[in-house]
Amino acid sequence: MGKRRYHMQNAQSPAPEPMGFDRLRNSAAPYVSAHRMTVGRPPHLPCFAGQFGIDEIAEGHTVHLSQIDAETEFETSFVARPGLLVTIVLDGTMEFWLDGNAHVAQVTNTPVAMAWVNRQPVDVRRRTRRDEHLIKAQLHLPPSALGPGWEDSNAPFSQSHTQVHRWRPGLAACDAAQGLLERPQMSEARARLATSRFSIEALDSLMAHLEAQSANTATSRIATARSYVEQTAPDRPSLGRIAEDTGYSVSALQRHYRAAFGMTVIEHQRRLLLDRAMTALRDDGISVNEVSRQAGYSSPTNFAAAFTRQFGMCPSKVRSMPQ
Repeated sequence: MGKRRYHMQNAQSPAPEPMGFDRLRNSAAPYVSAHRMTVGRPPHLPCFAGQFGIDEIAEGHTVHLSQIDAETEFETSFVARPGLLVTIVLDGTMEFWLDGNAHVAQVTNTPVAMAWVNRQPVDVRRRTRRDEHLIKAQLHLPPSALGPGWEDSNAPFSQSHTQVHRWRPGLAACDAAQGLLERPQMSEARARLATSRFSIEALDSLMAHLEAQSANTATSRIATARSYVEQTAPDRPSLGRIAEDTGYSVSALQRHYRAAFGMTVIEHQRRLLLDRAMTALRDDGISVNEVSRQAGYSSPTNFAAAFTRQFGMCPSKVRSMPQ
């Protein structure tokens, strides 16, 4: 596909060229619509110094770098296209609104990563205050670049709309974003590689974040299911009831429970009931037949066999032990 490239102003020079909103709007014109200055100087007058640019790698797949020092307070607004956005803020303050919802990222020492999905066109507003500094790199991927497999495997994030996720990006993503700052000194080929590298590292950082979040969520959910099994064991709810009450399908509950705890739900429930039976026989003097019934066994013989397997002694022997 054809590739448009907008060269970035060299911010490494001692006196970077001041830029007005007109230049920013012209660079961003192919990628956003209704781009306008809502607060600040007339569009042709300087509002910041530094570098700003957008590279299009493929149709709708863009990388955007901003390194700016604001000379005045200004605010811009535009309509962003649908797609996935991943932003690495290396330094400074980024203040923005998505469909009227406010977000702020402030970085002094540790970079911040943010990502969100636009499932439809979004009204975006950006405010920059006088003397603020900002260095950020942003990846935009159109929905067609991700495919249905990505959406299915990364729900609910992939199915959300303008829900901003934040995390601490790894060294590779930060280095790739930092490398974009050196592009003005690079050859065309190296600059293209730097842009591609940032795309890969930014997306990989997001994927790592989503996988970690999914693992944490799964751990929390299965721990909640275990707590439910422990609390309801005396009532002996069915596997279907346990799955329904803990938000799982029966097959998913069984799979995750065995993976986390090395036993099935019903095996755990039976062990808990046998533990209670041991206590009842040893401390309360209840008959074996009654304890067998309380543990959910229709046959005292089956109960005795299961009890012996778990504790290494028969229930009658436990009952006859001196208290």
